[in-house]
Amino acid sequence: MRWNRALAIATKDLRDTFSTSQLALPLVVVPLVVVVGYPMIYLVALRYTPGAANGLQGFLTSFPDSAVPVFQGMTSAGRAAYIGIVYLFAGFFLLVPVMVSTIIAANSFAGEKERRTLEGLLYTPVTDAELVLGKVAASFVPAVAFTWFCFAIYTVIANVMGTPIIGQPYFPTPNWWALMLALVPAVALFVIGIVVLVSAKARGFQEANAIGGSISLPLIGIVAAQASGIMVLSSGLILATAGVFAALDAILIWVIVKSFRRSRIVSYLP
Repeated sequence: MRWNRALAIATKDLRDTFSTSQLALPLVVVPLVVVVGYPMIYLVALRYTPGAANGLQGFLTSFPDSAVPVFQGMTSAGRAAYIGIVYLFAGFFLLVPVMVSTIIAANSFAGEKERRTLEGLLYTPVTDAELVLGKVAASFVPAVAFTWFCFAIYTVIANVMGTPIIGQPYFPTPNWWALMLALVPAVALFVIGIVVLVSAKARGFQEANAIGGSISLPLIGIVAAQASGIMVLSSGLILATAGVFAALDAILIWVIVKSFRRSRIVSYLP
């Protein structure tokens, strides 16, 4: 196993992905709108629209009192701001690495088939493990890095716009550190593994992207449960979920490396 070869493959994949605006724009624009635009609108409405929090009472009462600390002088608008920033939008940050990694991972094998560059790569002296790990790294690194970048912007928005409403600095909270450092990488790696398997057999990028995108459906369910207050993403729950995904990641990567056969990939070439 030569890591420099895997790194070379990852570098080539990243260059191919970001050299095309058709792929690069959705990777950046859509996640930023979700994790930056929505929270800003939410906080602006709470701060400058009288009675905005009153219209959220049904949503606010769905969260247990134990999930919201009692700050001195906190108003209903402050409670709404805290719940929104700490819990409501947290689930969206699970969708960001999914969106980014799905597009890049789908492009890993299927995109090269369309560009007719995969066959030459398969006949290089790169081992199967180096090839697979290079493809996985090309999706994992930008997916996690961009999610952390969005988190940094989100933190600034939460503190600059949310602190005057809540009355004191409050963000990031422990559950957000667990989310960013444990669950996001674990979920990203799991999604990438599944999409790489699909991409290796799909005959084109659109097919691989469409099939791989279905993986996000269970995560959308988590987002909906979090937004409705049915499930609160506490630090303990996040770390336990991350542990489960980490175990699945190890199994999945092992299966991909062991089952990968160049002859099968060649048979799927158009």
